[in-house]
Amino acid sequence: MRRRFCFERQADAEVTEDRAGMSGKGFSIVFSSRTGNTAELAEAVREALPEGTCEYFGSVNGAVGGGFDSDGNRDYSECSIASGSNKSGFDGGAGCGRTSSAIPASETLFVGFWTNQGVADQAAQKLLGQLRNRKIFLFGTAGFGGSEAYFQAILGKTKAFIDDSNTVIGTYMCQGKMPLSVRERYVKMKEQPDHMPNIDAMIENFDKALAHPDADDLVKLANLVSEAIEQ
Repeated sequence: MRRRFCFERQADAEVTEDRAGMSGKGFSIVFSSRTGNTAELAEAVREALPEGTCEYFGSVNGAVGGGFDSDGNRDYSECSIASGSNKSGFDGGAGCGRTSSAIPASETLFVGFWTNQGVADQAAQKLLGQLRNRKIFLFGTAGFGGSEAYFQAILGKTKAFIDDSNTVIGTYMCQGKMPLSVRERYVKMKEQPDHMPNIDAMIENFDKALAHPDADDLVKLANLVSEAIEQ
């Protein structure tokens, strides 16, 4: 699968926005990505959509704090639509570069998230709670993986934030690599005489996650997206 960098050229974004303002019947991809894993999935979603149908591609909150989150980590989900523009029929909220949520008016939204304490991150939760009468495809990443039951538990908790007026047309989750600092913390924990009994499994999981999202993960997501939009 051919990968593209996360940002559209401004000219391309302006053309797409004009289409969105005309109909609002197309697709929008709105995502939160703390370390870049979910951003990779978002790119795969965009590649899977028919050409010219993606009305919006960007973050849940736009570019916050100059591209960094509240913890000082790089935010990989900056808004790809020109700053201050509002041609795509947003329901309300700000354009790129502002801190309040900008919700595209597309009939179908692909909403991406990263996992925090077993559920979608708070920014994604807030967005999902505001949506009404939409078709929603959820996709996300989690540092711990290898268990479909674990992924389904995360998705189940995340769906609880979605109003009943919406329809979930698909879901997808895969494992995502974690910062090296996480492994270093695990190693230090292992050095303690009273460390957790599963610390070796945690280190093994970290090493396994380094390869994800991989090509197979992206292809699986693209196939599910294609199936969802054909319904």
